[in-house]
Formats: sequence, C-alpha cells, structure tokens
Amino acid sequence: MTLIHLMRDLIRDIRAWDSASRVALMIALVLCVGFGLAAAFAPVMWRQPAIIGLVGLIIVTQLILLWGNRGMVAPYTQAQRHYMHGEFEKTRNILEPLRDCGNTDIRVLTLLGNTYRQLGMLDESEVILRCALDKESLHPFPLYGFGRTLLSKGNYHEAVIVLEKAIRAGTTVAQFDLGEVYYRLGQWQQAQTHLQAIKPSLQEPYRALMADYLLYRLGIGMPPTPALVREGLPFWEESAKRFQATPYGIVLAEDILAIQTLTEERKT
Repeated sequence: MTLIHLMRDLIRDIRAWDSASRVALMIALVLCVGFGLAAAFAPVMWRQPAIIGLVGLIIVTQLILLWGNRGMVAPYTQAQRHYMHGEFEKTRNILEPLRDCGNTDIRVLTLLGNTYRQLGMLDESEVILRCALDKESLHPFPLYGFGRTLLSKGNYHEAVIVLEKAIRAGTTVAQFDLGEVYYRLGQWQQAQTHLQAIKPSLQEPYRALMADYLLYRLGIGMPPTPALVREGLPFWEESAKRFQATPYGIVLAEDILAIQTLTEERKT
C-alpha cells in the first residue's frame, strides 16, 4: 500500500511541473519501454546495445524527475534534514511559508503537523494533519502522525482507530504505538499482543525501551537493561516535558520514574 501512495504522490507532483519537463519525462518513459522490449526480445546481437541504452535512459529519467521537482525538493528536503536533527523550529520556519503561499502538498502538511507535535503544539498539529487526511484519507504517513498526536493529547480511543488504519495502510511500526495506546486504556491483552508482535523489529532504542518496560509491567520478560535505559530514556523524558499538560504526559512521567527505579534496583 505504501508504494501505491508513493506513486500517487509522484503523479501529483508531475501534474505541477512545467510543460517541457512533463514532455521530456513522457518521451523518456516511452523510450525506456522501447529499449526494454528490445533488450528482452530483439536478436542477440542487438540486446547488449539495447541494455546500455536502457540504463542510460533510466539515468536520464532520474535527472528529469529531479529537475521537474526542483521547486519543491530543495525546501522540503532541507526541512526533512532539520527535522531528523531535532531542529524543529528551523523545520517550522521552512514549512509554514510553503503552506501560507498555497503549496499544500500532503508531504508538507504531514511534516509540518509532525513538527508542531514535536514543539508541543498539539492542537495545531491535529488541525494540519486533518487537512492532510482531507486530501487523502488513507495515506499512511499523515495517518501515523495523526495517531501519534492523538496519543500525545491523551485521546486514546480515537488514536486506536487512526493507528489501526495506519497499520492497514502499511505503516508497520504503528503497531508499537497501538500497543502503547491499548496499555494506556488498560486493555492488557491487546497491548501484549501488539507489543510482542512488533518488538523483534524495533530498532530505535527508545521504542525498544518502552516495549520492554510495558511488557514487563504486563508480566512478560525482564525489565529493560541499564544500557537500553541510558540510550532510550532521554527521548521519553523530553516527551514527558513536551506533553506535561496532557493526560499522556502525566502518565509518561510516572513511567519514567518507574523505569529509573527499576534500573536502580537492578544495580543494587
């Protein structure tokens, strides 16, 4: 499903290109098909030249895609980089002008909505992510971001619905968040099922830490190791500060204290 959405995004981007870029892409794609057929079905003596031509056309097509997206890729990519480095104010400063000038690409809206959440602006995050979902209600990226925002606000019942849609749309990692939501709701069996299913594939220390801790609280496995606590706990401490005014932030602060207590007990 994610690949389908990516293809839809690409088609939407192409519609916004200038005419020359669209024509160039169309010609390149037609030639790619022709050379591909020649590489597969032409006499043996022509197949190698056809393969070489096909490779060259693929490179040309990639260059056309980069050129066609030149007006969007630069600021959006820059915003992504700031976001990945935790520079959320810089991300916001790039994305808000894009939104204000009418460039309401679903990627811009999703990243801006996620940025607002990271800045603790949960109401603004919810509004922007709802706008993104108005454009495409089953797109996995805004669905996941919206689910995280609802969880952060303590709107657990609605978060369950949205995160289940995100999983069906192809966002596998949302199963971790869904397990956490079920835990917050006191639905222990559902929480255990989702957390155990996703735990082997968790790579981020902060997710692995919370999964281990919640499963331990449910009577499954051992408490998190001190090493995992050192790596993963700063993320949750920042989250508790960011969302301290919400029901989620309050219980998260309690969990942090419990994790620290468990770690101290393991040292003695």
